[in-house]
Parts: sequence; C-alpha cells; structure tokens
Amino acid sequence: MKKCFKLLFITGLLFLAFGCDDDDKHVAEPISPIFKEVKMPSEMSIIPGQATQITGLGFAHEDKIFLTGTEGTIEVEVLEATDSYIKFVVPIDAGGEYSVTIERAEKQTTLNSKLKVPFVVPLTDVVLPTTAIPQEGEVRIEGKGFEAGDVAKLTATFYPDGTEYSIPVTLTSEGAKFNLPKGTYGINTIVIERGNRKSNLGTIIAATNVGDVLGGGIVFWVDANKAHGYIVSKTNVGTATEQFGPEVDPVNASGTSQAMGSGKSNSQKIAAKMAQLRSINDWPEWKNTKIAAELCEEFSVTENNLTYTDWFLPSREELIELFKVKSVMTAKGYAISPNNYWSSSEADGNTGWAAYYVNFYEDTNIISEFVSKSGWKIGVRPVRSY
Repeated sequence: MKKCFKLLFITGLLFLAFGCDDDDKHVAEPISPIFKEVKMPSEMSIIPGQATQITGLGFAHEDKIFLTGTEGTIEVEVLEATDSYIKFVVPIDAGGEYSVTIERAEKQTTLNSKLKVPFVVPLTDVVLPTTAIPQEGEVRIEGKGFEAGDVAKLTATFYPDGTEYSIPVTLTSEGAKFNLPKGTYGINTIVIERGNRKSNLGTIIAATNVGDVLGGGIVFWVDANKAHGYIVSKTNVGTATEQFGPEVDPVNASGTSQAMGSGKSNSQKIAAKMAQLRSINDWPEWKNTKIAAELCEEFSVTENNLTYTDWFLPSREELIELFKVKSVMTAKGYAISPNNYWSSSEADGNTGWAAYYVNFYEDTNIISEFVSKSGWKIGVRPVRSY
C-alpha cells in the first residue's frame, strides 16, 4: 500500500500533489527492555556455582545477563526466563557486589538493584563426619575444590566469646583433613577460609567423656552421641556453706524445674526474682548478700587464657547425675568435697520457702530432700553445659 503527498505552489495557487512512501518496508526499531517490581535474591541464599533467580515483570526467554563487578563484566549462563523471573548460574569464583545488565535484541537495561554475592570458598560434594571425633583425633572431609593454604576454623556457642580454633588443612585424594586442637569439645561449627572467602560446611562433634578435664572444669555427664554434656567446676563457690536465699511466699516462688536441662533457666529465674524483691525493698538483709544462684552466675574460671563465665546452679536431676559419678571425679584427682549441695530446684517448683539439696556425704545412696532456703547453710557447686 502506498500513500503519496506533495505540495506545489503554482502562480499563487496551492496544489496538493502526490509523492510515494512504501509502508510495506517499515521495520520497528527495538527498544531497551523494560522491567518492573524487580527483586534480587538475598545474599545469604546465593551460592557461587549454583543457580539463583531475579524476580520481576518483563523478562523474556531471549534475554542475556551480564554482571559487572570490580574485575570487569562477564556474561553468565541463563537457565530459564519467563515474564516473572530469570534464572541463571552464579559464577563459581564470584564474590562481592555486581551491577546486573539484561540484553535483548542488542539493547541493554541495567537494573536499579545490585546483586550481592557472598565471598565463599567454592567447594562441592562436601561430606562431613557423622560420628563423634575423639579428642585431638583426625577429621577427614570429603569434597572437591580444596586448595593448599585453606584453613579450617572451629567455633561453638559455649566457648568463651571470641574463641575460635584455626587449623591449616592437609589435602587428600578425597578432600582434606586436620586434627582437632586440644580444648575443643561438643558440637562445633566448621568454616573453611581462603583469604577473604569463607564457606560454612556445617558441624562436627568433638567427642567428650565423663572425667575429661576441659572447659574450665570436669565433664560429669554426656549424652549418647558424646556431643552434649555438663561440666562441674573444680571448686565450690562462696564459702564452704551458703544459704540458698530468703524464704518467700509461694507467690514469689521462681517456678523452677527439677529436670535435666533446666538448671540454667532455673538460676536465671531465681536471680531475676531476687532482683525484683530487692527493687521493692523486700528482704533488706539480702540487699548486699548474694544468693546461691547469683554466686554461680557471677563465678568465672580462667584457664589457658580462656575465661569461662556461663556457670549456673544445677537442677536437682543434674546434681544427682553429678553424685552418681563422684567416684570418677575422685579417681581423676578432682574429688567433690563431702557436703550437702544446693540445687536450683525449688520444692515442687512453687514452694517459696524450700529448695532441694543432694547429700554428697553418702557413698552410693541417693538422698535428696527439700529444706529451708535460709535455715540451712550447705555447699554451692557451679556447673556449665555444652
């Protein structure tokens, strides 16, 4: 189809003539792709060498992706693209912040948001030991991508703040290996570091046994996997005998438990209740006197330049477990002095005037009853858990 137009001026008259323009030859010019509601993946969800995706409206199957960082611009492999997302492979050696450019029909659009890739050590097919590793034993890790100079770092929530163990790894045909440093115990998080890159591999278990001397004291209970346990201090806290605290009305009981695993929360509840009573001027005679739970919470032990401060008054069941192995403590050279010892378990959990004790004068018979918190003065032995 043709349309022709021409303007002619002849002797003062206007004539409309016709010229020609061929519409059948018109070709639309491509425009830069337009995207809306773009959302980048979170940094924590990105793993170099694996797929990730950017969501938003306007993507198309022919789109290409370019990442621009401090080392230049690279094109990445697009796995899938729809109108609502584009999926691509993050380069295995990527790390840092990248501008993202989408190209379609040789036209480009740079997205407003940045792609943030964590600096990780690119390891694949990693398999960690599933059983507990003996103290100072060898840890063998299967996997691909380990390099000479890689360092394994071990940390745990129950180590003193800032404590980490760094061990250079040795390469093996299957991956890498190293030996547990002295002092490690329980469930440890293992991170592989290479320069400024880090890769969290998961957790391993440094085995523990009753009688092990570590963590500021002596292990007196471990679970079946040798991963979790309790450590008792080598000494009592305070004087040889201490009062539990004031006898209070049932309404001011702390609501403690006798169960294994409750000692730490018991101690926290008792100390918080005492602080509340002091704030309203109840029991003025205890204003400047520490109760048994507070003595434990403020206790600290420094060994090998590490300071342990997470002690607590054990629950009744925890204290009974300590009694059961007191002969092991003696054999290891850390006998528990004959005494009655306070637990952090109030009588029935709601009786304000009494708390349970365990009799350590006995050889094997377990004797544990509740008695007056202030009427009795007996021993206080802190413990900590892992």
